[in-house]
Amino acid sequence: MPKKGHKFTAEQRANLSRSHLGQLAWNKGTGGCKRGHDPSLYSCGPSGVYVCLGCKRMNGAKYRAVHKKSLSLKNRIARYGLPRAVFEALWKAQKGACAICHIEFAQQEYHIDHDHSTGVVRGILCVACNVGLGVFKDMPQLLMNALAYLECPPTQSLDEDQIISEVSEDLQFVFMGSTDDD
Repeated sequence: MPKKGHKFTAEQRANLSRSHLGQLAWNKGTGGCKRGHDPSLYSCGPSGVYVCLGCKRMNGAKYRAVHKKSLSLKNRIARYGLPRAVFEALWKAQKGACAICHIEFAQQEYHIDHDHSTGVVRGILCVACNVGLGVFKDMPQLLMNALAYLECPPTQSLDEDQIISEVSEDLQFVFMGSTDDD
């Protein structure tokens, strides 16, 4: 086999394509594959070998069902270019819990939080905390405003007697206004 990056001449390329002519896959006969799929489902792969697409789909689905957890983790960390060792170190540092609310979660119940402008991973969060950060648009000032609101809501500064007198005046106006129209 030629070294990687080797350029074939036109004659070599023609000879390569001829080497597969007339060859059938070991399982491509008149009856289809051993699972009984139609022979028309066969497709020639990039290597020149014929593959039953029905079997390929079934085998792929079976593999994904068995390895769902590891594939999910692999896809999640690959999305952010995070090496698995770094993810595992982060998981240990957070003790398998959300970085904000500190509630422990199973490996399927987490989100990898990242800065949307830089793409840098910040930590591992539960769904609720991750959505909360998203609602506040990752802006610290909005989070501080929310904290101030929770600590001192506007209703705390209102005088109850003043509210009652204003409401009773409004109610009298509404009732008296409705009787004047009749």
